[in-house]
Amino acid sequence: MGHAAIVRNFFGEETSLTELKFFFIFCPNNSGTTILSQYFASQTSGYLPPFGNNEGQMAPAVTEMMRTRPWDQDQKFDWAFIRKEWEALAAGDMFVEASPPNLIRVDDIKAVFGQDSSGLISICNPYQHISSAYRRYHKDPKLVARNWLRKARQIMKLRQEYPFFPFVRYEDFVERPSVVNDIFGVRIKDSDLPGKKRSGISGIKSAYCRSIGFFTSEEVISISNILATERDVVGHLGYSLSGSEILDIARERDPEEFLTGQNNRREFDRRLSAKVRVK
Repeated sequence: MGHAAIVRNFFGEETSLTELKFFFIFCPNNSGTTILSQYFASQTSGYLPPFGNNEGQMAPAVTEMMRTRPWDQDQKFDWAFIRKEWEALAAGDMFVEASPPNLIRVDDIKAVFGQDSSGLISICNPYQHISSAYRRYHKDPKLVARNWLRKARQIMKLRQEYPFFPFVRYEDFVERPSVVNDIFGVRIKDSDLPGKKRSGISGIKSAYCRSIGFFTSEEVISISNILATERDVVGHLGYSLSGSEILDIARERDPEEFLTGQNNRREFDRRLSAKVRVK
């Protein structure tokens, strides 16, 4: 691993990366957690759970618990049991955990894992997140935009409470993956990253233009109007609001990826229409 950087645990105490038993990536869903966790594990020789999209919440012994209303703040988990099961899976290696719902349970995680664990905070462009969630879950993009703002506020809260945890925006990671190596003092290793299942994307590749191509101009405007209600949150995380011109910009930046997004949208609309006709 080379000269591993000194990191801080949940209490702000210094420790070495090589001494950690757990490493948490706190990030909203549909925001690049899969490829980020795959890369981090590949560079640090950490244990990455092979379940689902490399998420500890999908481990067989804990998935019923952790997937029961995972985004319900009032839903309580037996974190001591979860830790025991994860430690058994990792067999002495550092467990790399990136289940998105952990974002709302950091205090509970700190109580059980905090002494010998550390973390990283991440988020991705709101338009890319909204497009991905819209396509996958068929939810109203305006609702997804409000959910992004809620999770973005949580990210801001974590950055205030854990200023010693590195913050890496997904776009910055995609542009230069070695930012992770720089932060944690590990040599760059060749890696073959499968990416997220059913995404059609392997390795570290921006899906931004593909995501934007999925939108109509009306949707972009309505999403921007929602995001504009909390312009300070958007700006604090380094993002800006866009109008329908975002479509032309994305098309010019990467015509092939933008076209893929448009084709994905046509298929999405076709399936939705077929589903309505069946009903």
